[in-house]
Amino acid sequence: MKPRELVLALRAMGLTQKQIEQRTGIPQPTVSKIGLGRVGDVMSRHYLALLAAYEQRVREEALEPAPQVFRQPSVNE
Repeated sequence: MKPRELVLALRAMGLTQKQIEQRTGIPQPTVSKIGLGRVGDVMSRHYLALLAAYEQRVREEALEPAPQVFRQPSVNE
């Protein structure tokens, strides 16, 4: 994934730019610029921090309980 895709994925997973800053150490304004595609060359340490935050969030989501899905009983039940 590219840095912008990582920021967008983390945002889609429910993280705010401030939370991404807290997880990666990348200042929020820089997170915003990366997400908007306004940073042409992301430092490798920032890329690695975004990748680690993404992988961590994926692991967290895997451990979250699945939402309960209730269905209406059919007429024949």
